Amino acid sequence: MPLPVRRAGFWLALLAPAALAACAKNDAPLSQSTRPIYAADMIGAAKSCTVPDNPRLVDAQQTEVPMTVGNDGGWCGLRVSRPGPEPFDAGLLTSRAAHGRVRVQSVGDWTRIDYTPDAGFAGEDSFVIRLLPGSTSVKVNARVEAGTPATAAAAVPAVAQPARPVVTPAATSARPVTKPARTAPARRAR
Repeated sequence: MPLPVRRAGFWLALLAPAALAACAKNDAPLSQSTRPIYAADMIGAAKSCTVPDNPRLVDAQQTEVPMTVGNDGGWCGLRVSRPGPEPFDAGLLTSRAAHGRVRVQSVGDWTRIDYTPDAGFAGEDSFVIRLLPGSTSVKVNARVEAGTPATAAAAVPAVAQPARPVVTPAATSARPVTKPARTAPARRAR
């Protein structure tokens, strides 16, 4: 077989899967965010959090939303948005949670309402957020289930401690002798 024909066959073999993939039906969810979502916005979520995703909000009315969260020290977030989706400009806390903290923030194309129950609390709690612009309100009825708190040691990465001198008694005197701890030699940059 001549060399140009073999090269053409080689390229066709490489490009055929890409061409077929381009023709394939895209079943990706339409809720992909067009605005940036930062890793810090996703850290600290509760292990157990059940809440409807992007409930239908009606302007000038209060929408009640159920939330179930395990009390392990993490937050449970409710995503809401304006049509588009587009985040609201602000959220005003009009009725405070009796047994937890509430935070309203923009995460990507949505406004996320985070609820973190107080440590050790289990039971019912609720709060109301007014979303701006407009006069839409969201009342969240939270059911907090007892959970085991996350250990602080697991959440904080280990930090290397500086070497400390080791004190050992000398064989010939009663005074301790200080010897530096053994450390790995420093490597030179190339």
